[in-house]
Amino acid sequence: MEIKKGILKAIMFVLFVFCFSTNYYSQKTGIIGVVVDDSNQPLEMVSVALLSTKESLFLSYTTTDVKGAFHIDDIPKDSILLQLNFLGFTTYSKKIIYKKKLIDLDTIVLKEDISSLDEIVISAVVPVQIKKDTVSFNANSFKVNYDDNIDGLLSKLPGIEIDENGSIVTQGTTVTKVMIDGKEFFGGDPSIVMKNISADAIAKVEIIDKKSDEAELTGVSDGNKEIVINFRLKKEKKNRGFGKLSAGVGLDNRYFGNINYNQFNTKNQLSIIGKFNNINITGSNIQGFLENADGVADDSGDDTDGDFSNNKKSLSGFLITAVTGVHFGTEIKKKESLSGDYFYNSSENSGLSETNRISFTSLNNFNFKSKNNFLNTSENHNLNFNYENKSSKKSSLSLRGLFYSDDRNYKLDRGGSYFNTDEELVTENNLSSENSNLKKFGNINFNYYQRLQKKGRSFNVGFNTVITSLDRENNQNMLITRGLNTSSTTMQEVITFRNEDNSTQLFNLRFKYTEPLGGNHYLNTEVFADFLTGKEQTNQFRKTIKTTTVEDLLEINYNYFQNIMKSKISHSYNTSKLNISSALELQNLRREFGQEQEEQFIKEQLFFNPSIFFQYKPQRGRKYKFVYKKLIKAPRPSQTNPFVNDLNPYFIKTGNVDLKPEKVNSFQMLLNINDLKTSLGFNAKLQYNHTKDAIIRNITIDDDFIRASSYQNNGKKEQFKAEGSFTKKLSKLGIRLSLKNKYLYNSSNSIINFNLNTVVSEDFSTNFIIQNIRKNKVDLKAGVYYSENNTGFSIEKDLDRKFTTQKYFGMIDFDVTKKFNFNTQLDYIFYEDNSFSIHQEIPVWNAAISYSLSKSNNIFKLVFIDLLDKNVDVFRRSTLNFFEETTSQSLGRYIILSYTYKLNGIGKKKKSAKA
Repeated sequence: MEIKKGILKAIMFVLFVFCFSTNYYSQKTGIIGVVVDDSNQPLEMVSVALLSTKESLFLSYTTTDVKGAFHIDDIPKDSILLQLNFLGFTTYSKKIIYKKKLIDLDTIVLKEDISSLDEIVISAVVPVQIKKDTVSFNANSFKVNYDDNIDGLLSKLPGIEIDENGSIVTQGTTVTKVMIDGKEFFGGDPSIVMKNISADAIAKVEIIDKKSDEAELTGVSDGNKEIVINFRLKKEKKNRGFGKLSAGVGLDNRYFGNINYNQFNTKNQLSIIGKFNNINITGSNIQGFLENADGVADDSGDDTDGDFSNNKKSLSGFLITAVTGVHFGTEIKKKESLSGDYFYNSSENSGLSETNRISFTSLNNFNFKSKNNFLNTSENHNLNFNYENKSSKKSSLSLRGLFYSDDRNYKLDRGGSYFNTDEELVTENNLSSENSNLKKFGNINFNYYQRLQKKGRSFNVGFNTVITSLDRENNQNMLITRGLNTSSTTMQEVITFRNEDNSTQLFNLRFKYTEPLGGNHYLNTEVFADFLTGKEQTNQFRKTIKTTTVEDLLEINYNYFQNIMKSKISHSYNTSKLNISSALELQNLRREFGQEQEEQFIKEQLFFNPSIFFQYKPQRGRKYKFVYKKLIKAPRPSQTNPFVNDLNPYFIKTGNVDLKPEKVNSFQMLLNINDLKTSLGFNAKLQYNHTKDAIIRNITIDDDFIRASSYQNNGKKEQFKAEGSFTKKLSKLGIRLSLKNKYLYNSSNSIINFNLNTVVSEDFSTNFIIQNIRKNKVDLKAGVYYSENNTGFSIEKDLDRKFTTQKYFGMIDFDVTKKFNFNTQLDYIFYEDNSFSIHQEIPVWNAAISYSLSKSNNIFKLVFIDLLDKNVDVFRRSTLNFFEETTSQSLGRYIILSYTYKLNGIGKKKKSAKA
């Protein structure tokens, strides 16, 4: 706890010093001025940038305020180039020798550009340009290493960060889609673009505050926007093939190989990707094809319905991966395009892990420990296509399709031991299993928008259909030895074969009509129809060998149908800055389910669901948002299936046909302040969910540690989330500070051996990072991460749990020369858990040295991973009546020498090609 308090005090002290020092020094140094047009009117949002005179590399930037004034003071003592840029005006440039004293440029007049600057092509010397909904960065103004991909470029851009999950975050919002030259690339998956396109192929990066398709067509702002990043290619990369080949070999037979090839022009896109390695690099996030690849999820035989601290599992063990993909896109005519891609993934993941679980009931408690040996394989095929037609000014149409098959096979050998409260070994449970899952998925989504004669009058119609099939085969052999703490020890062997064929079909139809009422007021009517059908066929054979042999058969044919009909009427007030709407939805929910050729259970209910939406954007970079809505969550088919699933004889599951839908009242508040002028970012999000008729677990545990789980409606569930982030540039010191805090509160009931148990879980995390601003030669980063989970159980106060994670990290990326680069990072992680009396310290040290034989082609790199060889991975979770910790094998130390050859300018450039 002392370390935690020290961390928080240090963070608060740095922020305190920062807030006062910035104001004190701001007017004593730097460059100031006022920008006006020919008529002496001030110009707001003019891009004010500083570049080095030697290489024209980006140093710093700001924007003018409503009075046309600017002040920039993140300036090195040197000869610099000041540049002012504003769409529709000629660029202003001025060389300045800065000596750490205030320079007042007085009034600067920008001349109107009669030729009108082309919005698609920006001069190579303009580092930053700001348009209405777009901020553009010139990639040539930012130093990247010769072998960097796009993710390396993004890490250098101000206001953009890549979080711990690999997601791109800007303006407090996660980027959901990336494009190349305005066209989708591999379904818009950010991870594929970031990892497979070279940074030196990019001319500029555009951050676009994109309107919804409906708003783009009708011209009526509805407040529904998303952040999209578009990468513009360099002229020399178009009409000519480019890409790179790389391969590496190392100690302990470690290896990798990558290839990517791209051929882009104004009409067509072609990309080919290939990867193979045994160094735990997946290469893509498509469909999460390696989800649960570490085998931990199969260890418990449990699902995650009751998890309160279900953190994302990290990949552990030893992984062999092969990935290949091809993407093709074409522009049929202006604003009409068709694209498609195919992706194949193959993986083999093996390793060892150990699990320690503490379980409790209202009668007695026990511990479970296991050693696990797993081997998981996966083959995944993905096919996507996207057709979009926005060529008409009165209508737009989109058709998207996604199809994949996922074939996974799991092998697990587990030695499990149960201990009573006196730490006596009571039961041993040794399991050997082989399971296979084949999932096939198809999705087609269609949307059509039509603008009618009267301004603001429009309608849209769409449908979405999803077809899923899941075939499971489970073969397992369990040897159970009971009474090890007594003189009457018994043994039992259970051999089970179970086949499950599940299929679902979902069809959704929606229609919306908007009628303008005048004065920015609109009346919206919407109709939704959802039809879900499902079928489950299960056949199980079990042989139980004890004193005698008993065989039993189980056959289930279970059908499920759900129909949701919604009618919604809403009033909205929409302007470019303010969006307000209130709506009332009438929802009819009908469910039919039961055993085939037997009496069906029929449930039908009517609900009224109000909602409110408020969003205010007074100026660029500021947004205030409030949303309230009532949601109805129908029970999942598995929760109402009345048949017993005893594949795992130590975890028996059954559904409850009498379950009612949950009623959720959801409140959300959002605050975004992102000031380009001062490089200030403050983003906060609050969300509260209150659930009535909550579906909770009903668990019984007998003296043989057998858990039986069902569901029932009982009371309420509460969840509160708070997230906040703060970033600010400390110009005087040339550094940027970043602080992120997250808080999560969960409260839910469960029934444990017929006693009500209220579980309250609280998670808190803070992440503080300090880094240098000018990264042209040296990129420095250091920080602290702290997280804490507290979980309390009303029926077992003595077992309230707390675990913490502390991580200290530092990174140096240093360009020794233009060709020679050195990179190193050290993470020092502390794990503490009061339940398991554990204190672990894991230092992880990585380093890399790269040397480029030539600027355009040949690069050698020597990579050192986990130099201290701390090959341990830790995963923890808390649930309704147990908490556990799993430690797993990880790859550990390895060293790889790699070579990269860049493919540049394959094929002749067409003279007629346009940029």
